[in-house]
Amino acid sequence: MSRYILNRQFRLRGWHGLPYGIYDMKKNAALFVDQSCYEVIMKCDAEQEIDPDSLSERQREFLEEMKKGNIISKAGPYDFLGIEQAYAAYPTRYREEVHWSITGACNMKCRHCFMSAPEAKHGEPSLEELRKIADQLAACGYFNVSLTGGEPLIRKDLPEFLDLLKERGINISTIFSNGWLIRDSLLDMLEEKGFHPSFQLSFDGIGWHDFLRGVPGAEAHTVRALELLEKRGVPVTVSMCLHRKNVHVIRDSVNFLAKLGVQSVKFSQMMELGAWADPDLALLKLTEEERHSVYEAYIPEYFEDDAPTALILGGAFVYFPGAPDYAMNFVRHCSKEKEDKTLTCAVLGKMFYIGADGMVAPCQGMADCEFAKNFPSLKDTPLKEILTDSEYVKLSYTTVKDVREGNEDCRVCPYTDRCTGGCRNSVLISGNNYYGPDPEACFFFRNGWDKRIEEAARPALEAYLNRHPEYREKKPEAGKNVCL
Repeated sequence: MSRYILNRQFRLRGWHGLPYGIYDMKKNAALFVDQSCYEVIMKCDAEQEIDPDSLSERQREFLEEMKKGNIISKAGPYDFLGIEQAYAAYPTRYREEVHWSITGACNMKCRHCFMSAPEAKHGEPSLEELRKIADQLAACGYFNVSLTGGEPLIRKDLPEFLDLLKERGINISTIFSNGWLIRDSLLDMLEEKGFHPSFQLSFDGIGWHDFLRGVPGAEAHTVRALELLEKRGVPVTVSMCLHRKNVHVIRDSVNFLAKLGVQSVKFSQMMELGAWADPDLALLKLTEEERHSVYEAYIPEYFEDDAPTALILGGAFVYFPGAPDYAMNFVRHCSKEKEDKTLTCAVLGKMFYIGADGMVAPCQGMADCEFAKNFPSLKDTPLKEILTDSEYVKLSYTTVKDVREGNEDCRVCPYTDRCTGGCRNSVLISGNNYYGPDPEACFFFRNGWDKRIEEAARPALEAYLNRHPEYREKKPEAGKNVCL
């Protein structure tokens, strides 16, 4: 007979449809188990004694797993379970993260802003409005947010906003910023208030950043911010928008960013929304054939440069340095037998987006499309109602079967079991049928780009692994889902 205590970083939590969760406050993620195992963890309160002989074989295994994972430990005479650790159930569906635009305004004039932030099209909520949203997030069991805009750091009441998050136990996982306002004073303030976010910055190519950002000196400020973040040991990733004028600096830019400690570089394309919808800018956009040809040419160079940082080339190629293999996020196999259980986009089931105007959408990229009028708003509907069994939830859990039944192309396409219908964001940009085909995924498979990327990447990866044979035995990471 022994007494155990749930270690301090863990909370007992449940959500609609997932009632048996152990929430890790350091990782900001929940582990879900079955009811019989949860009965064991509920007894780890430093008071109840657990007799292994009274447990089932699975329960005994679970108890050992919890001890080895440092989730529980032997209780001492003065240990007690914290009030905040006790079980609490929330009425809404579980999500790992909330992507939150705390302002629709920005201090730059980016040519490619699909949010039209230079004109603050989506407005800026007051501090009181943000407080009300934070209250709803906490009441629904959402304690992990990433902050975006516009430019989130331009808010003059940022210190007060951080305080209200801290008061509700809401963590900041990532701040999306253009880097202009990142200073030691900002990082000091975040640390003093108990926040340790990573940052995602945009960098649109050596010599071409100012062109896209519309503000002289933008590139210098971004580089300065990257240098500061590296010096302070803050994790940082970079996104880069490809267009006709910067494709020739990809290789130099990735190597440059890697030397600044950037953990990953994600390439994206122009989205025909907001500012990018301007016909005068249309000539900057690469065709699908051109963009994938750029990827095809760069992948061998990337491995020749010893995979200096993680690389995400849209849905065509993903690699994490030291992994034994790469992935193509367009390639997600799904059999006919599992089509009603497989989500067309796994990321949508893990997060949702709150706009500066209060709109709740599955993804930020959907905020300015024609279909956006169908998404609910926190100004009209409480988050509890939106995230329970609403029409919105059905959109978030769109399955491969829903897509196959939702349009004729996917229903008869020989590649649907490999692409699972593609990205809903890409679908909405190209049309107004949420269950329609993703033109990017269609292009990728119908034009043989899965084979062409394989032919470009496989020998280059093999040469890389021959130089680093120790990587062949590592657990692969490249297959994990990455939002494109």
